[in-house]
Amino acid sequence: MPIDQLVPLLRVADVAHSMRWYREHLAMSADPFPAEPPHVFCILRQGAVELMLRRAEGARPKPRAAYDWDVYLRRAGPGFRAVYEAFKARGIVTRRLEQMPYGLAEFEITDPDGHVICLAQVIDDAKDLPRPTR
Repeated sequence: MPIDQLVPLLRVADVAHSMRWYREHLAMSADPFPAEPPHVFCILRQGAVELMLRRAEGARPKPRAAYDWDVYLRRAGPGFRAVYEAFKARGIVTRRLEQMPYGLAEFEITDPDGHVICLAQVIDDAKDLPRPTR
């Protein structure tokens, strides 16, 4: 059985609020349902990448430990350190930029519903980055 695409679904307390957050921080476009609030569902897109949001009554942030992410986002292109610094300035970084043993640089951000997103990229100048502590 060939699989063409796998799309994660996150349960959120307020679809409109989460849509705005993902547009602002990850530059994703939003296709909500219904088109007018209150939305119960949304597909977020950036290029070929998709993420779904579904309203869930009582969804609340839960305490998380580092390396316990919900979504792993691997990116390409220049400026990964600048992306990290921009997110850090916005106050949404929840794990520092680190060089992982498997060769990727990673850091984590957390959305308003407590979902942890790990951003990762291969970068050439990662030797100065700290290593994971656990």
